[in-house]
Amino acid sequence: MAAVFLVFALDTPNTHSLKLTWLSVVALITAFRFIDWLYWLIKLRRTKYQALGARNRVVLGVISLSLMWCIYSVVFYESMDLTELALTFAMLCTLSSGANSALSGHKKTAILYTVLLLTPASCMALFSGVTVHVFIGCLGILYNISITFSAARAADLTEEAVKLRNENKHILEKMHQEIAQNDAVHEELSQAYSQVTASKENLEKEVERRTDEIRMLSSLDPLTQLYNREAFIHQLSITAAKSIKSGHSVALLFIDLNGFKKVNDTLGHKVGDAVLVEVAGRIGAFANDYQAGRWGGDEFLMVLPYADHETAISVANALLARISQPLDVMSNQLCVSATIGIAMLPEHTSSETELIQLADFAMFEQKKLHLSEPRMFTQDLFENLKQIENLRNGLQEAISRKQLYLCYQPIVKCKTKEPWSFEALLRWNFNGNLVGPDTFIPLAEQTGLIHEIGAWVLNRACIDASQWQHSPNASVSVNVSITQLLDSDFIGILDKALNTSKLQPERLHLEITESMFADNKDKVKAKINAIKDRNVQVSIDDFGTGYSSLSQLQTLNFDTIKIDRSFVLNMHQGGEAIIRATLFIAKQFGCKTVAEGIETEQEALKLSEMGVDYLQGFLFSKPIINDELRRWVENIET
Repeated sequence: MAAVFLVFALDTPNTHSLKLTWLSVVALITAFRFIDWLYWLIKLRRTKYQALGARNRVVLGVISLSLMWCIYSVVFYESMDLTELALTFAMLCTLSSGANSALSGHKKTAILYTVLLLTPASCMALFSGVTVHVFIGCLGILYNISITFSAARAADLTEEAVKLRNENKHILEKMHQEIAQNDAVHEELSQAYSQVTASKENLEKEVERRTDEIRMLSSLDPLTQLYNREAFIHQLSITAAKSIKSGHSVALLFIDLNGFKKVNDTLGHKVGDAVLVEVAGRIGAFANDYQAGRWGGDEFLMVLPYADHETAISVANALLARISQPLDVMSNQLCVSATIGIAMLPEHTSSETELIQLADFAMFEQKKLHLSEPRMFTQDLFENLKQIENLRNGLQEAISRKQLYLCYQPIVKCKTKEPWSFEALLRWNFNGNLVGPDTFIPLAEQTGLIHEIGAWVLNRACIDASQWQHSPNASVSVNVSITQLLDSDFIGILDKALNTSKLQPERLHLEITESMFADNKDKVKAKINAIKDRNVQVSIDDFGTGYSSLSQLQTLNFDTIKIDRSFVLNMHQGGEAIIRATLFIAKQFGCKTVAEGIETEQEALKLSEMGVDYLQGFLFSKPIINDELRRWVENIET
């Protein structure tokens, strides 16, 4: 156990393999001793046997182990820091103290064991020239002398006791007296040792400092060896207090890698972890005396004390250049980039936690714009942040205040232009202002309101469709996010919407974005199968823009493929080939096709000639509220 502790608890990369070899030899010797003990216990114990051979094997095993400990202290002495050296000496002293009693049956072995344990290491420390090491070496020599004397004394007493026990049992009282005297000697030695340890008071501060370093190790991220969240916030607090006290600002850099998810998806998490380690090494090396930490996933933090705006921007630009240099990871040549947001303390906030949030927000805003240079947090961003917070709070009451409503965009049959389905599109009228879905849907997903809002949309769309007397056979299409689909209550919500509205399941189409299939393949497949068991139709939205493969698609049960608007726009620049390939795939899978974003008669005619089944776009109608659908249908019919 002592050997395992030293090898793994005090592991250093440059000696790891050598320590493992040493530990293997110790394990073999220990196994030999254990087997020998079992042999004695089972075969020899209750028989008259030649004790000499058994004793020699015990002595051989004990001395072999003491030699291994001697080798450890000598071979790894130069690589030990003060903490490891102190713990190693403490371990050796503990082992020699235990041997004092355990080996008292054989005096030479007891003395040799103790000498081999402590003498070499103590001598190396004594002549190392390092003051602290010399002091430890002196303590080791003194303790070695005292414990050797004690071992010899204990061995003499044990030998005498065995003789007396076999010669005359009445003399056992004398043995007890000798033991008492031995205890008195031990007491005197303990007092002497206490006096020696009193001189170690000068080392207390150093020990405390090393203890803090050990505590710091427990605060590191296990993968990157940078500070974890809790430790980084603690260090940020300390750094901020010192900088502000001296009248300087503190800059915080929030660093987020670009395209890291694609590395994980294409090359695997093992390569992804290796990329994180390499990038963390670059950030840590670049930070130098600054503190750096891993916030989570592919997000990192770095604090710059005594920094102004210009310094923070310059450091961030240099860091971006360093991160962007090519990576050689597990035989893969990779290039990653990053987006950096910066916030200043106390200029932007006096709270360390809020400082991180502001830098994160600046990074997020920059990431949305796909810009490569660092972004400093500004008051405009702060106003935007307040607006988003206002929207987030308003979204919580949007349903109860009846601010959400649905618009419907027709999907028509390609040949007759009759309505085949109507896609439900959610709108939000927030205090007289229309908020786009691209703004409030991500907020709903972040806050968890997407489940409540999604359930309302599904229920409202089913009720509206069940009352369409103008188009009693037309379907209604409802978009479903990955968050909704994977929710454990989604199928129950679907059943409730169908039961409440009395809408025929065949008239409900659930549109699922293709990118959902990249992750959670098994869960998505199970949910789609459950949807199809209810005769609800399933459409794949934005086909060709995600990362799904044909091998994934062929395992899924779907009815319609929606061709993305981007391919329609680029029919003369490669889009037509993609559309034809999509039509071929749809035909092979036995499903229908819908082309989105049709704005001209030429586009409609071309797609019709290519074999598209249904069309959707402004050419036929913009999204309109439910009450206006009847008028639109009447205009189509006339």
